[in-house]
Amino acid sequence: MSDYYIKIIPTDPYCRVPENVAEKVRAYLEDCMVAMSAEVVVHEAPAFVDCGGYLQKISCPFCGSDLFAEGWWTDAMNAAADSMELFAELEEQELPCCGRRASLNDLQYDYPCGFACTEFALLYPRERPRQEHIKELERMLGMQIRVIYARY
Repeated sequence: MSDYYIKIIPTDPYCRVPENVAEKVRAYLEDCMVAMSAEVVVHEAPAFVDCGGYLQKISCPFCGSDLFAEGWWTDAMNAAADSMELFAELEEQELPCCGRRASLNDLQYDYPCGFACTEFALLYPRERPRQEHIKELERMLGMQIRVIYARY
């Protein structure tokens, strides 16, 4: 049986949520989402927060070309990651399809993925976050968030 997670990250990959705020957010998520576990994961630099087995396509945000099938994305990830699989720099780079520039975080991931220094991970939550949960989380964090559904 595979594990199912809902992960919540700030849209700013470099955001470091203060420990006291992170604990309040974790407790809120645990209370409203009712999960087997709710934890805060903190990274020294942005880490790739993926959707696991749900990932089907990675596209150019400008022309829609499939960057995963072409192999470009894998090469770009390998070039940008350090030995700990962290991404100190998420600089824009030229895309092979249309020549425009975007960072790895700006690509269109189907299912959503992203990069983050702070992530909130819920294992086997009983429900998906509703709009009121998302609004409250964004209020608590003072920034927009991205919700990632993952299966491993």
